[in-house]
Amino acid sequence: MYNSIYPINIKPYVPPQNKNAVTNNAEEESAGSHLQRENRALQQSDRKTQNRDTFQRQQYPNGQQTTIDYSKSQVNIAQIITDFKNTSLAIGTPDDISERVNQYLSFAEMQSKEEVPDKEFIKNSLRSASKILDNYITQTLNKESKVVENWVEALFLQHVNYKSDPTSINPDFLVKLPEKTQASQPKESQFVQEQPAATDDLQQPVQNESQLLSVDKPVTVSQQEPVEYQKDSTVKVYVPQDRELKEYFIQGKKYLEKNDTKSALNAFMSSLERANITGDKEAAGMVCYEIGQIHDKEDHLTDALNYYHDTIEFSTNNNLKAKAYYAMGQIYDDVVYFDPAVEHYYASVSYAGEAENLKAQTKALGNIANMFAERYDKENTYTYLDVAKQIAAETKDNKTMGAVYSKSGDTLSIINEDVNALKDYKQSAMFYHDAESPIKMARNFEKASEIMLKLGNKTKAKSLLEKAYSLSIDANDREYTKTLSKKLLSV
Repeated sequence: MYNSIYPINIKPYVPPQNKNAVTNNAEEESAGSHLQRENRALQQSDRKTQNRDTFQRQQYPNGQQTTIDYSKSQVNIAQIITDFKNTSLAIGTPDDISERVNQYLSFAEMQSKEEVPDKEFIKNSLRSASKILDNYITQTLNKESKVVENWVEALFLQHVNYKSDPTSINPDFLVKLPEKTQASQPKESQFVQEQPAATDDLQQPVQNESQLLSVDKPVTVSQQEPVEYQKDSTVKVYVPQDRELKEYFIQGKKYLEKNDTKSALNAFMSSLERANITGDKEAAGMVCYEIGQIHDKEDHLTDALNYYHDTIEFSTNNNLKAKAYYAMGQIYDDVVYFDPAVEHYYASVSYAGEAENLKAQTKALGNIANMFAERYDKENTYTYLDVAKQIAAETKDNKTMGAVYSKSGDTLSIINEDVNALKDYKQSAMFYHDAESPIKMARNFEKASEIMLKLGNKTKAKSLLEKAYSLSIDANDREYTKTLSKKLLSV
């Protein structure tokens, strides 16, 4: 998606051993990468054009053909998104599934309105929406369907203008919709019952080799999710075949558990060297992410960016790519580079969508909202917060929803939307109550008390702090209890 690394003038970058040097001239690198991407795109386009006839005009589930032919001339992305929505309506998509589809279409639509739209982000958003719609069609007809996915892929072979212009209507692309027919609801037996796994932001002790090799935590499976979504709901752990490479990697993870970052870095560098020797790019990507994390935590930001970049180049794991883009977005966010930060968060959302990692999507969207809040852009702030909340609701995981609403409260307080911030803190506390997370409940009460103090309501502020204090005692968190005790004395 993005091959460029934006310059951060914090300290000179010195290429480490066993790692390919990255040019110091970011502009040259960006231009070179751009040309390489264009050449690859042209080659791929030529190959796809040869196979264009394999994409036949599709049919709706009721047997009627679509009336559009996307091979004639250029079409604007705005018309495609509208077509997609109309297709969803035409097959009688239930409201809950239609909402999921429209979320991804809204991502594509927002990106198409940027000054320079990210084509890959838009494509990935449309692909995610098409998978959801095809899953519904599959369940309804009890027969595997890729009607929408093939339709979308066929679109990408055409001349698409990704800069939104709703007034640009190509008559060749207009849709005459068939009569709307309400499809039957999936049977109850097509759904699975599974208790959401309890997840926590704190790193858990490593129990076995699989955990040591994993760079992603399992994604919670929502209750009553269709079977089609369950199959990709846990992160696949890549296990290197080379014994020496694997041993160095596991050794590095063990050193990290002991907070021995120097030894961990040495072990990971040895693992990376072995990956380069054996040509194991997947392992190299996994190792580069761990090295990037070490440099990131030690504020060696240029080094961290380069290793995250290599993670994306080497790995084919969409979850890992999403994490690397998210980490890069955070770095640019921290040093107030707005455009590159947003771009990398967008990329994280896109790859997380490909991996059906809803929790990762909510985190990146929440950070984008926070960045717009810091610019006092209320409209965009609310837009991204609303989408993050909608996606969080799909997880049916109380901790994920609690985190999103708490983040929303923080963000809204930046733009002085105090009443709505208080509502979100209250909602977050309720989710954390259901998740049996008393300390996170307490932190929401503490933040709400700060807003009450700002509004001049000391009585309510003290009451909220007392609730937080009581919860910290119940959780036996002595340090936090001391902090709250001092705050209570000052109210």
